[in-house]
Order: sequence, then C-alpha cells, then structure tokens
Amino acid sequence: KRKYNTCLVTLKTTGATGELPGGDELIGDALTLVPGVTTIQEAMKSEEFRKKIEGAIAATNKDSLACPSNASKIQKFEILPRDFSVVGEEFTPTLKLKRKVVEAKYADVIEKMYA
Repeated sequence: KRKYNTCLVTLKTTGATGELPGGDELIGDALTLVPGVTTIQEAMKSEEFRKKIEGAIAATNKDSLACPSNASKIQKFEILPRDFSVVGEEFTPTLKLKRKVVEAKYADVIEKMYA
C-alpha cells in the first residue's frame, strides 16, 4: 500500500448535479475563495487557490476528532479538472463513489502525488 494519505479535490461548477459533471465555471464557495479565479483551470494553476485548500486540509489534520492519529492525516492533494458524476462513471446511480473507477481514471494524478 501507500505510505501516506492523499486526496483528489473536485470543485463545484455550474451544471454539476452528481448526475452531470458540470462545466468549467466555478460557483458557490469555490468561486469566492480567491478573487479573479473563476474556472477550474485557473484554480488548478493558482498558487493562492492551492494555499487556501492546503490551509483547510491542515486545519482538518489538526482536528483530533477528524484525524485521531497521524496515519489519518492528508499529506498531498490535487485538484481534478472535472467534478465526479454518474455520466463520468465515477458515481453509481445512487451517487456512491466508484473507488476503483476513480483510481483507474486518475491513476496518473495519484501516482504524481506519490512520486
């Protein structure tokens, strides 16, 4: 297995319903997080956006209820270019995550986090 935990981050976009992945335009908290960053592509390239996510992960890692031990802490993350959806085959029709599908689909991104 792997030596530490990582996570794949998806951002809320216009048209994202769980059934559909949505577009590239951010909405909600994702849109207001960093002024001037309005798309997933911009968020993926923005160092400030990544720092905000790192800060949220660090805060969660420090919460003893969320992370009772070092083994449960997230060490690295990557922002994905699309939200998970049924159409993208990452979710079942009842919106359960298909872990094996996600692992296969984003194998290169996952490997990069462990490189």
